[in-house]
Amino acid sequence: MRRLRTHALGRVLWLDDGQLDAERLLIPLPDAKGKIAAWCLALPFLRPAEVTGAQLGDDYLRGIGQVHEWLIAAANAKRKKGQALIAISHAHMAGGSVSEDSERSLIIGNAEALPASLFDRSVAYVALGHLHKPQKVNGEERIRYSGSPIPLSFSEINYKHQILDLTFQGQALVSVEPLLIPRAVNLQRLEAAPLADILKQLADLPDVDLLADTQRQPWLEVRVRLDEPQPDLRQQIENALEGKAVRLVRIAAEYAGKRGSDATDEERLIELDQLTPQELFSRAWQDSYGSEVDEQTLKDFAVLLQEVQQESEQP
Repeated sequence: MRRLRTHALGRVLWLDDGQLDAERLLIPLPDAKGKIAAWCLALPFLRPAEVTGAQLGDDYLRGIGQVHEWLIAAANAKRKKGQALIAISHAHMAGGSVSEDSERSLIIGNAEALPASLFDRSVAYVALGHLHKPQKVNGEERIRYSGSPIPLSFSEINYKHQILDLTFQGQALVSVEPLLIPRAVNLQRLEAAPLADILKQLADLPDVDLLADTQRQPWLEVRVRLDEPQPDLRQQIENALEGKAVRLVRIAAEYAGKRGSDATDEERLIELDQLTPQELFSRAWQDSYGSEVDEQTLKDFAVLLQEVQQESEQP
């Protein structure tokens, strides 16, 4: 990999005296003439076990900050005049915009969000990984997430996926130019609507072109708002998509009920032993679908309940 000028660093290491092995994390970046024009400060994702312990204490965030500080100090000591410092870090920075479906918190509760002040002005540019949306951090041109190169969920349907072309003069950042990445396959989403409206929208989709490449057909997400159960929901949607030039990826069902969001705490906090199974079922139906359960459904529930009770009584 090094012959291809490619470096993979999966973790940080510590020397016998307990100091950070900073030399391993500093990668020279030569210019066209082979002279070192910049240094890359290459930090992988920092796991708690790597940045806590005897030297760093038990504070995970403080450990992350200390590793960054030590590496930046080592880079400043190593570089010569006119050489830029470019940091790479896998981190969730405070204020970063998160993709709702495709990103997970690095630590439960987003407690790992780091401040932009972690990177002092000696670092000309910071290339961040983890968040998928292209964005500046704290409004700074020099601290950015370039974002994912392709959409990784339908929540990213409107993202401008890109790479960033950086220009430096000596140790100073001069410009950052986004270069948009063409999307090989488009994403389509039908926003939440009643099932009848969704089926009509599906019928209006373009038909398959037998001469077109099926691998270029858009991925489709369908969101349906339900006011009653639809056991054959998938079958109805798949039937409506027969012969259409899309590829169904996901069906998301939303329910018309408010699930008790307007109720007071006193109304919500009801002891279960105060309600019969039928009453609980009726309340759940009302919360989900926003309407009273019909008589036939209550009768069906009673039959199922009786079967369950009989099975539980058997030795």
